[in-house]
Amino acid sequence: MIGAGLTGVSAAYHLARRGVGVALLDAGAVGAGASGRTGGLVLEGTAAGNLDGVANCVDTLRQVVNDAGIACDLRLGGVWELEHRRGASPCAALWPDGDTMLCIAGREPGGSVDAGALLRGLAVAAHRAGAAIHERLAVNAIEPGPTVLLQTTSGPLRAEHVVVALGAYVTSLLPLPVTMTPALTLALATAPFSDAALADMGLASRAPFYTTDLPYLWGRVVADGRLILGAGLVHPADGDVRSLTLADGVVRDALCRLETRVRGLHQALARTEITARWGGPIAFRRGAVPIVSRLPGVPAVIACAAYAGHGVALGVRVGQLVTDAIVDGTPLPAWGELQPAGCG
Repeated sequence: MIGAGLTGVSAAYHLARRGVGVALLDAGAVGAGASGRTGGLVLEGTAAGNLDGVANCVDTLRQVVNDAGIACDLRLGGVWELEHRRGASPCAALWPDGDTMLCIAGREPGGSVDAGALLRGLAVAAHRAGAAIHERLAVNAIEPGPTVLLQTTSGPLRAEHVVVALGAYVTSLLPLPVTMTPALTLALATAPFSDAALADMGLASRAPFYTTDLPYLWGRVVADGRLILGAGLVHPADGDVRSLTLADGVVRDALCRLETRVRGLHQALARTEITARWGGPIAFRRGAVPIVSRLPGVPAVIACAAYAGHGVALGVRVGQLVTDAIVDGTPLPAWGELQPAGCG
Protein backbone atom coordinates (compact mmCIF):
# COMPACT_ATOMS: atom_id res chain seq x y z
CA MET A 1 0.00 0.00 0.00
CA ILE A 2 1.59 3.28 -1.10
CA GLY A 3 0.15 6.53 0.26
CA ALA A 4 -1.16 7.04 3.80
CA GLY A 5 -4.11 9.23 2.96
CA LEU A 6 -7.74 8.24 3.48
CA THR A 7 -7.79 5.70 0.66
CA GLY A 8 -4.56 4.02 1.69
CA VAL A 9 -5.33 3.95 5.41
CA SER A 10 -8.87 2.71 4.75
CA ALA A 11 -7.61 -0.05 2.46
CA ALA A 12 -4.98 -1.05 5.05
CA TYR A 13 -7.67 -1.17 7.75
CA HIS A 14 -10.10 -3.25 5.71
CA LEU A 15 -7.45 -5.60 4.33
CA ALA A 16 -5.96 -6.22 7.77
CA ARG A 17 -9.41 -6.99 9.15
CA ARG A 18 -9.78 -9.59 6.39
CA GLY A 19 -6.55 -11.27 7.48
CA VAL A 20 -4.31 -9.92 4.69
CA GLY A 21 -0.73 -8.97 5.54
CA VAL A 22 -0.44 -5.23 4.83
CA ALA A 23 2.46 -2.80 4.76
CA LEU A 24 1.44 0.83 4.31
CA LEU A 25 4.27 3.06 3.06
CA ASP A 26 4.40 6.84 2.85
CA ALA A 27 7.25 9.15 1.93
CA GLY A 28 6.01 11.57 4.59
CA ALA A 29 3.63 10.95 7.46
CA VAL A 30 0.04 9.74 7.70
CA GLY A 31 -2.10 12.45 6.08
CA ALA A 32 0.86 14.45 4.72
CA GLY A 33 -0.83 14.91 1.34
CA ALA A 34 -4.33 15.90 0.26
CA SER A 35 -6.16 14.00 3.02
CA GLY A 36 -4.41 15.93 5.77
CA ARG A 37 -5.02 19.27 4.06
CA THR A 38 -8.69 18.83 3.20
CA GLY A 39 -11.25 21.29 4.51
CA GLY A 40 -13.17 18.42 6.08
CA LEU A 41 -16.39 18.55 4.05
CA VAL A 42 -18.08 15.17 3.73
CA LEU A 43 -19.81 14.88 0.36
CA GLU A 44 -21.71 11.98 -1.14
CA GLY A 45 -20.53 10.07 -4.19
CA THR A 46 -18.08 11.63 -6.63
CA ALA A 47 -17.74 15.01 -8.32
CA ALA A 48 -19.34 13.31 -11.35
CA GLY A 49 -22.35 12.15 -9.30
CA ASN A 50 -23.38 8.98 -7.50
CA LEU A 51 -21.73 6.29 -9.62
CA ASP A 52 -22.21 2.55 -9.19
CA GLY A 53 -20.60 1.28 -6.01
CA VAL A 54 -20.00 4.70 -4.46
CA ALA A 55 -23.52 6.05 -4.02
CA ASN A 56 -23.50 5.45 -0.25
CA CYS A 57 -20.08 6.72 0.78
CA VAL A 58 -21.49 8.77 3.67
CA ASP A 59 -23.09 5.70 5.25
CA THR A 60 -19.83 3.82 4.76
CA LEU A 61 -17.89 6.55 6.55
CA ARG A 62 -20.39 6.59 9.42
CA GLN A 63 -20.15 2.81 9.82
CA VAL A 64 -16.34 2.75 9.72
CA VAL A 65 -16.09 5.55 12.29
CA ASN A 66 -18.53 3.71 14.57
CA ASP A 67 -16.89 0.29 14.14
CA ALA A 68 -13.39 1.62 14.74
CA GLY A 69 -14.48 3.91 17.59
CA ILE A 70 -12.90 7.02 16.07
CA ALA A 71 -13.49 10.38 17.78
CA CYS A 72 -13.35 12.80 14.83
CA ASP A 73 -16.26 15.23 15.30
CA LEU A 74 -18.22 13.57 12.48
CA ARG A 75 -21.40 15.57 11.83
CA LEU A 76 -23.71 14.29 9.11
CA GLY A 77 -26.63 16.70 9.21
CA GLY A 78 -26.29 17.62 5.54
CA VAL A 79 -24.46 20.20 3.44
CA TRP A 80 -25.94 23.44 2.13
CA GLU A 81 -25.79 23.97 -1.62
CA LEU A 82 -25.32 27.65 -2.40
CA GLU A 83 -26.00 29.50 -5.64
CA HIS A 84 -25.07 32.99 -6.83
CA ARG A 85 -28.14 35.05 -7.68
CA ARG A 86 -28.61 38.59 -8.90
CA GLY A 87 -31.41 41.08 -8.67
CA ALA A 88 -34.63 40.62 -6.77
CA SER A 89 -35.06 36.87 -7.28
CA PRO A 90 -36.37 35.44 -3.98
CA CYS A 91 -33.92 33.24 -2.08
CA ALA A 92 -32.69 32.33 1.37
CA ALA A 93 -29.82 34.82 1.18
CA LEU A 94 -26.72 34.09 3.21
CA TRP A 95 -24.04 36.60 2.17
CA PRO A 96 -23.16 39.02 -0.60
CA ASP A 97 -20.40 37.71 -2.86
CA GLY A 98 -19.18 40.40 -5.23
CA ASP A 99 -22.19 41.71 -7.15
CA THR A 100 -24.33 38.65 -6.37
CA MET A 101 -25.96 37.10 -3.33
CA LEU A 102 -25.08 33.67 -2.07
CA CYS A 103 -28.38 31.87 -1.57
CA ILE A 104 -29.18 28.53 0.03
CA ALA A 105 -30.58 26.44 -2.81
CA GLY A 106 -30.87 23.10 -1.04
CA ARG A 107 -29.33 20.58 1.29
CA GLU A 108 -27.45 17.46 0.22
CA PRO A 109 -26.43 14.37 2.23
CA GLY A 110 -23.10 14.74 3.97
CA GLY A 111 -21.61 16.95 6.62
CA SER A 112 -18.18 17.58 8.06
CA VAL A 113 -15.38 15.83 9.93
CA ASP A 114 -12.06 16.54 11.59
CA ALA A 115 -10.08 14.86 8.83
CA GLY A 116 -6.85 14.77 10.83
CA ALA A 117 -8.55 12.94 13.69
CA LEU A 118 -10.25 10.60 11.21
CA LEU A 119 -6.91 9.74 9.59
CA ARG A 120 -5.13 9.19 12.89
CA GLY A 121 -7.98 7.09 14.26
CA LEU A 122 -8.19 4.95 11.15
CA ALA A 123 -4.41 4.46 11.15
CA VAL A 124 -4.54 3.33 14.78
CA ALA A 125 -7.39 0.95 13.94
CA ALA A 126 -5.47 -0.43 10.94
CA HIS A 127 -2.37 -0.99 13.08
CA ARG A 128 -4.48 -2.65 15.77
CA ALA A 129 -5.91 -4.98 13.10
CA GLY A 130 -2.40 -6.00 12.06
CA ALA A 131 -1.31 -3.53 9.36
CA ALA A 132 2.30 -2.31 9.48
CA ILE A 133 2.55 1.45 8.86
CA HIS A 134 5.89 2.84 7.72
CA GLU A 135 6.13 6.64 7.61
CA ARG A 136 9.00 8.46 5.86
CA LEU A 137 9.66 5.46 3.65
CA ALA A 138 9.51 6.46 0.00
CA VAL A 139 8.90 4.21 -2.99
CA ASN A 140 11.06 5.32 -5.90
CA ALA A 141 10.02 2.79 -8.54
CA ILE A 142 7.59 -0.06 -9.18
CA GLU A 143 8.87 -2.96 -11.27
CA PRO A 144 6.32 -5.52 -12.52
CA GLY A 145 7.03 -9.25 -12.42
CA PRO A 146 5.67 -12.51 -10.97
CA THR A 147 5.53 -10.43 -7.80
CA VAL A 148 5.77 -6.65 -7.90
CA LEU A 149 9.13 -5.23 -6.87
CA LEU A 150 9.14 -1.91 -5.04
CA GLN A 151 12.38 0.02 -4.92
CA THR A 152 12.23 1.93 -1.64
CA THR A 153 14.58 4.18 0.28
CA SER A 154 15.18 1.23 2.63
CA GLY A 155 15.82 -1.30 -0.11
CA PRO A 156 13.75 -3.57 -2.38
CA LEU A 157 10.39 -4.95 -1.27
CA ARG A 158 8.24 -7.55 -3.02
CA ALA A 159 4.44 -7.66 -2.87
CA GLU A 160 1.68 -9.75 -4.42
CA HIS A 161 -0.59 -6.70 -4.68
CA VAL A 162 0.24 -3.00 -4.71
CA VAL A 163 -2.23 -0.15 -4.24
CA VAL A 164 -0.97 3.27 -5.28
CA ALA A 165 -3.15 5.85 -3.54
CA LEU A 166 -1.17 9.05 -4.09
CA GLY A 167 -3.87 11.37 -5.42
CA ALA A 168 -2.35 14.23 -7.39
CA TYR A 169 1.11 12.70 -6.94
CA VAL A 170 0.30 9.36 -8.60
CA THR A 171 1.97 10.19 -11.91
CA SER A 172 5.28 10.71 -10.10
CA LEU A 173 5.35 6.94 -9.67
CA LEU A 174 3.04 5.47 -12.32
CA PRO A 175 2.67 6.38 -16.00
CA LEU A 176 -1.09 6.58 -16.60
CA PRO A 177 -2.80 6.35 -20.02
CA VAL A 178 -5.08 9.29 -19.17
CA THR A 179 -4.60 13.00 -18.64
CA MET A 180 -4.84 14.21 -15.05
CA THR A 181 -4.93 17.90 -14.21
CA PRO A 182 -3.28 18.66 -10.86
CA ALA A 183 -3.71 21.84 -8.85
CA LEU A 184 -3.30 23.35 -5.42
CA THR A 185 -6.64 24.17 -3.80
CA LEU A 186 -6.47 26.96 -1.22
CA ALA A 187 -8.03 27.48 2.19
CA LEU A 188 -7.81 29.64 5.28
CA ALA A 189 -9.00 29.53 8.88
CA THR A 190 -10.33 32.34 11.04
CA ALA A 191 -10.09 32.97 14.74
CA PRO A 192 -12.95 31.38 16.75
CA PHE A 193 -16.39 33.00 16.68
CA SER A 194 -18.93 32.91 19.49
CA ASP A 195 -22.26 31.16 18.99
CA ALA A 196 -23.91 34.59 18.80
CA ALA A 197 -21.51 35.75 16.08
CA LEU A 198 -22.07 32.57 14.08
CA ALA A 199 -25.83 33.05 14.37
CA ASP A 200 -25.46 36.64 13.15
CA MET A 201 -23.64 35.27 10.08
CA GLY A 202 -26.47 32.81 9.43
CA LEU A 203 -24.48 29.83 10.66
CA ALA A 204 -26.31 29.01 13.89
CA SER A 205 -26.81 25.44 12.66
CA ARG A 206 -23.10 25.18 11.77
CA ALA A 207 -24.06 23.57 8.47
CA PRO A 208 -21.15 23.18 6.06
CA PHE A 209 -21.65 24.59 2.58
CA TYR A 210 -20.37 24.73 -0.98
CA THR A 211 -21.40 26.60 -4.10
CA THR A 212 -22.82 24.64 -7.01
CA ASP A 213 -21.75 27.32 -9.49
CA LEU A 214 -18.73 29.49 -10.12
CA PRO A 215 -16.86 31.18 -8.58
CA TYR A 216 -16.86 28.26 -6.16
CA LEU A 217 -16.57 28.62 -2.40
CA TRP A 218 -16.83 26.10 0.40
CA GLY A 219 -16.66 26.28 4.17
CA ARG A 220 -17.49 24.80 7.52
CA VAL A 221 -17.47 25.67 11.20
CA VAL A 222 -14.90 23.85 13.34
CA ALA A 223 -15.85 22.56 16.78
CA ASP A 224 -14.14 25.52 18.51
CA GLY A 225 -16.02 28.10 16.42
CA ARG A 226 -13.38 28.80 13.78
CA LEU A 227 -14.45 29.05 10.17
CA ILE A 228 -12.55 27.23 7.45
CA LEU A 229 -13.21 28.58 3.97
CA GLY A 230 -11.69 27.68 0.65
CA ALA A 231 -11.70 28.69 -3.00
CA GLY A 232 -9.30 29.04 -5.87
CA LEU A 233 -6.99 26.71 -7.76
CA VAL A 234 -3.35 27.23 -8.67
CA HIS A 235 -2.06 25.06 -11.51
CA PRO A 236 1.66 24.20 -11.58
CA ALA A 237 3.48 25.48 -14.64
CA ASP A 238 5.49 22.25 -14.89
CA GLY A 239 2.49 19.95 -14.26
CA ASP A 240 3.89 18.79 -10.90
CA VAL A 241 1.88 20.15 -8.00
CA ARG A 242 4.73 19.28 -5.63
CA SER A 243 6.66 22.21 -7.10
CA LEU A 244 4.18 24.76 -5.70
CA THR A 245 4.75 26.38 -2.30
CA LEU A 246 2.99 29.08 -0.34
CA ALA A 247 6.02 31.30 -0.96
CA ASP A 248 5.40 31.33 -4.72
CA GLY A 249 4.03 34.63 -5.98
CA VAL A 250 1.13 33.03 -7.85
CA VAL A 251 0.05 31.17 -4.69
CA ARG A 252 0.41 34.27 -2.50
CA ASP A 253 -1.70 36.27 -4.94
CA ALA A 254 -4.42 33.59 -5.00
CA LEU A 255 -4.49 33.45 -1.20
CA CYS A 256 -4.76 37.24 -1.09
CA ARG A 257 -7.75 37.10 -3.44
CA LEU A 258 -9.37 34.44 -1.27
CA GLU A 259 -8.87 36.50 1.89
CA THR A 260 -10.27 39.63 0.23
CA ARG A 261 -13.31 37.70 -0.95
CA VAL A 262 -13.91 36.16 2.48
CA ARG A 263 -13.69 39.53 4.21
CA GLY A 264 -16.37 40.87 1.87
CA LEU A 265 -18.91 38.22 2.82
CA HIS A 266 -19.88 39.62 6.24
CA GLN A 267 -18.82 42.39 8.59
CA ALA A 268 -17.69 39.86 11.19
CA LEU A 269 -15.40 38.30 8.62
CA ALA A 270 -14.12 41.72 7.60
CA ARG A 271 -12.48 42.21 10.98
CA THR A 272 -11.57 38.66 12.03
CA GLU A 273 -8.01 37.42 12.34
CA ILE A 274 -6.88 34.89 9.75
CA THR A 275 -4.98 32.30 11.77
CA ALA A 276 -3.87 29.87 9.06
CA ARG A 277 -3.50 29.66 5.29
CA TRP A 278 -2.68 26.54 3.33
CA GLY A 279 -3.01 24.66 0.09
CA GLY A 280 -3.80 21.03 -0.64
CA PRO A 281 -3.00 18.99 -3.76
CA ILE A 282 -5.99 18.01 -5.88
CA ALA A 283 -6.38 16.34 -9.26
CA PHE A 284 -9.08 16.14 -11.91
CA ARG A 285 -9.77 13.67 -14.68
CA ARG A 286 -11.92 14.54 -17.68
CA GLY A 287 -15.57 14.43 -16.65
CA ALA A 288 -14.55 14.51 -12.97
CA VAL A 289 -14.66 10.68 -12.88
CA PRO A 290 -12.12 9.26 -10.41
CA ILE A 291 -9.48 6.67 -11.24
CA VAL A 292 -9.97 3.37 -9.40
CA SER A 293 -8.36 0.77 -11.62
CA ARG A 294 -5.88 -2.00 -12.10
CA LEU A 295 -2.94 -0.76 -14.12
CA PRO A 296 -3.23 -1.89 -17.76
CA GLY A 297 -0.82 -4.77 -18.30
CA VAL A 298 0.02 -4.95 -14.58
CA PRO A 299 -3.16 -6.16 -12.84
CA ALA A 300 -1.37 -6.61 -9.50
CA VAL A 301 -1.09 -2.81 -9.27
CA ILE A 302 -4.21 -0.77 -8.47
CA ALA A 303 -4.19 3.02 -8.93
CA CYS A 304 -6.58 5.37 -7.10
CA ALA A 305 -6.57 9.09 -7.88
CA ALA A 306 -8.38 12.18 -9.23
CA TYR A 307 -11.18 12.49 -6.68
CA ALA A 308 -11.69 16.16 -7.63
CA GLY A 309 -12.39 17.37 -4.11
CA HIS A 310 -14.72 14.54 -3.06
CA GLY A 311 -12.09 12.45 -1.34
CA VAL A 312 -13.21 12.25 2.30
CA ALA A 313 -16.09 9.75 2.28
CA LEU A 314 -15.14 8.49 -1.19
CA GLY A 315 -11.60 7.64 -0.10
CA VAL A 316 -12.88 5.50 2.77
CA ARG A 317 -15.32 3.72 0.45
CA VAL A 318 -12.64 3.11 -2.22
CA GLY A 319 -10.56 1.43 0.48
CA GLN A 320 -13.40 -1.09 0.80
CA LEU A 321 -13.65 -1.57 -2.96
CA VAL A 322 -9.92 -2.23 -3.24
CA THR A 323 -10.13 -4.74 -0.40
CA ASP A 324 -12.97 -6.63 -2.08
CA ALA A 325 -11.00 -6.68 -5.35
CA ILE A 326 -7.88 -8.10 -3.70
CA VAL A 327 -9.50 -10.58 -1.31
CA ASP A 328 -12.59 -11.69 -3.25
CA GLY A 329 -11.66 -10.88 -6.83
CA THR A 330 -14.61 -8.50 -7.10
CA PRO A 331 -14.27 -6.33 -10.23
CA LEU A 332 -13.44 -2.70 -9.61
CA PRO A 333 -16.05 -0.22 -10.92
CA ALA A 334 -16.08 0.03 -14.71
CA TRP A 335 -16.33 3.82 -14.57
CA GLY A 336 -12.89 4.09 -12.91
CA GLU A 337 -11.08 1.75 -15.27
CA LEU A 338 -7.93 2.80 -17.09
CA GLN A 339 -7.80 1.74 -20.71
CA PRO A 340 -4.51 0.89 -22.46
CA ALA A 341 -3.06 3.81 -24.39
CA GLY A 342 -4.84 4.25 -27.71
CA CYS A 343 -8.04 2.59 -26.52
CA GLY A 344 -10.02 5.65 -25.46
